[in-house]
Amino acid sequence: MATVEQPDDVALEGELGAVAEAAGARLRAETDQDVDGAQAAADELVRSASAAMAAGHSLTAIAHAEASGKDSVRQALREDALKLVERSGERAREMRREHHEAIARATRLGLPMREIAQAAGVTHGTIRAINHRLAGLPSDSDGEAAGDESLDEA
Repeated sequence: MATVEQPDDVALEGELGAVAEAAGARLRAETDQDVDGAQAAADELVRSASAAMAAGHSLTAIAHAEASGKDSVRQALREDALKLVERSGERAREMRREHHEAIARATRLGLPMREIAQAAGVTHGTIRAINHRLAGLPSDSDGEAAGDESLDEA
């Protein structure tokens, strides 16, 4: 059957290899939010684990094979996942800057802060904190930097 590399470079074969493959396929499908694929892989994992038990493999060996399959997928997808997180973080920061600049523009236009807050889906205080932060003004309270807590709402 299948051969899957374990972290300690010992290859899993036969029933345990099938367990590792099914566990990896399930993790990959769950990661991709593929509900049908995850269910199919879960069903295959049950079949593979049952076959491994019938072949005399211990539950510990089966659990190690399952962990090995997940680790293999995790290692294979790690770099792409971290790059995606980095790129989306950069986009999120840029969008936050644009959002704050739009709030500052609306404020400079003289629109009421409550209307700006309603349009932004945040509180009046958040709008004030964003404007203070962009203007480099100190906070109104507790010596905290202006808008530190409120920026997550924006």
